[in-house]
Amino acid sequence: MSEYGAIWILQNSFLLSHGANFTSVILRFWPKLILMRLLSHPNYRHREWNNIADLTSEEYKIIIFDETRLNTEESKRVQFESTRNSREYWCRRRLYDRRTLFVNCWHLNSYESAAMWMQYADGGHGIAITSSYENIIEALADAKERLFVGLVKYLDWNSEPVDNTVLFPYSKRRSFDYEKELRIVYWDLDIQEPINALCQKLSNHTMDHLYRRITTPIDWTMIENEVAKVKYEQGRYITVKLDTLIRDIYVAPTSPDWFLEVIEEVCKKFSVARKPKRSDLLSSPIR
Repeated sequence: MSEYGAIWILQNSFLLSHGANFTSVILRFWPKLILMRLLSHPNYRHREWNNIADLTSEEYKIIIFDETRLNTEESKRVQFESTRNSREYWCRRRLYDRRTLFVNCWHLNSYESAAMWMQYADGGHGIAITSSYENIIEALADAKERLFVGLVKYLDWNSEPVDNTVLFPYSKRRSFDYEKELRIVYWDLDIQEPINALCQKLSNHTMDHLYRRITTPIDWTMIENEVAKVKYEQGRYITVKLDTLIRDIYVAPTSPDWFLEVIEEVCKKFSVARKPKRSDLLSSPIR
């Protein structure tokens, strides 16, 4: 719960925080600061490359793709090291870029999910707000910020490559596919600017090693302390049309009666048109 008396929504910790007037409610977007996991093969395969001899025949065809042009040992070395360094750079770059992103997550389903209730409202003191894709888009129509909406792609990171050239976080381990996430992303370009400057320092460092044949290892962590000092907001408020956004309000199926009464009073106080109701997930199938 937020210090603003926020309503917690079941869909993956999505908070609606109110200001002085609930009808001018704002969405609070929490930055996705989950660190990029160390992906195994094929996503970090380049970390096993010490020299060209470490490439598989398929990797060799991809990297040394034109032997008529790359016909000297030096040209092949430059191509090999450039590819290896580029892959590592972009893995780390996307880790740093995540400080610039604010992510708002929704669970997509035609039915209630017992797993989602258990994960996000296990104590019984949570609520779920339902909407639709069309309503979400319409509710955000007056937002000044440029927002991006997309479905999360669930991957087996041991066998499926993650596209590290894509900035926005729309991939997740397949073990989380029960969440069926739709994500709304806000990209803060004010935070991106200092990140870009620091990443340029790292890029210059790698290029020096490549073309000046510096034998000492590349310091891939050289900007991490500076990146950590880049200030960012803990949340972002985005204007939304509340009555357009909300279709139904449910309290957890295990919540006590007093909790439903409290949510009803909160909705009355802030003129929320929808009346809260208890989830019937635990009701008898025979009525």
